[in-house]
Amino acid sequence: MIDSSASQTSGGFLEEIRLYELELALQFMPRGSRVLELGAGSGWQARALSERGYEVTAIDLASSNYRAQRIWPVVDYDGEHIPFADASFDVVFSSNVLEHIPHIDAIQNEIQRVLQPGGLAIHILPSSTWRVWTSLAHYPYVLLFLTRFAGGRTIRVMTAGDLSMRVQRRGIWGMLGRVLLSPRHGELGNPISEIYYFSRFRWMRLFRRTGWIQLTRVSSHLFYTGYLILGSGLALSKRTALSRVLGGSCSIFVLRKPEAQVQ
Repeated sequence: MIDSSASQTSGGFLEEIRLYELELALQFMPRGSRVLELGAGSGWQARALSERGYEVTAIDLASSNYRAQRIWPVVDYDGEHIPFADASFDVVFSSNVLEHIPHIDAIQNEIQRVLQPGGLAIHILPSSTWRVWTSLAHYPYVLLFLTRFAGGRTIRVMTAGDLSMRVQRRGIWGMLGRVLLSPRHGELGNPISEIYYFSRFRWMRLFRRTGWIQLTRVSSHLFYTGYLILGSGLALSKRTALSRVLGGSCSIFVLRKPEAQVQ
């Protein structure tokens, strides 16, 4: 699964992709800002932001799968109430996180509460393009998985839903389910309806509804799927070129909290 937690792996091509996206987001982040990273995983992106001169605080669920792998002081929180005072930060940043939050409207209110008036929220989110191509890439991955599984070899590629673990947990029926359909990535819908849920139209509608001023939305101009079968075999330069034809896999949304919003 390509999500904020999966991006926390040490090294590897997925980290290179996430760093590329982070660099794109930095152009919107004022130097020296007080930054809160939401859903920080092991904290490697928080560390990268700190190394670039930002004052960084990171939070994630205490139940995070990457809690034991933390390389940065990530603060545990309950997923609903951000444990900081009003107007504590200049920027709230997240990378492939919002789609995994079930109470999405409520967390917008919390983000706005901890931002100073006029503060920024910068969110990197998967696109409809990512969802479509990840669903299509599911079947070549399954073929690769079954070939290597039958041969007793370990597959060391990222998966959408971590197929190999689910085979171990659910047996043959779980395996059959994963063969037939790519798993849902976020909290809502299914692989088909996620084409809408990950669209810029849905996100823009959500942000307007929850009181944000949208400053801009840009594509990552990078093509990849939830199954990094080729991994570094397809360099970032080639993925950038492919995005011109196949579409970018992430969007970066830059939002501003209204100046006059009551704390």
